[in-house]
Amino acid sequence: MKKNTNDPWRMVGLVGTLGFEILAFILGGIWLGKRMDESFGTAPLWLAVGIIGGLLIGIASAVFTLISFTKD
Repeated sequence: MKKNTNDPWRMVGLVGTLGFEILAFILGGIWLGKRMDESFGTAPLWLAVGIIGGLLIGIASAVFTLISFTKD
């Protein structure tokens, strides 16, 4: 049986989920980057790495979520 992907509320939920995934990974990267900067004394280095890493992982996670949503 094919999924009904034309439901507007389902699309709103998907967009919200994708945005939350990306935001959560960015915030996790910020938290981890700040902790590493405090530990190693490398003020903005690990924070920047955490932000960029969180963004990339968040986008990859959102892509996999989108692929699994559109499957079938």
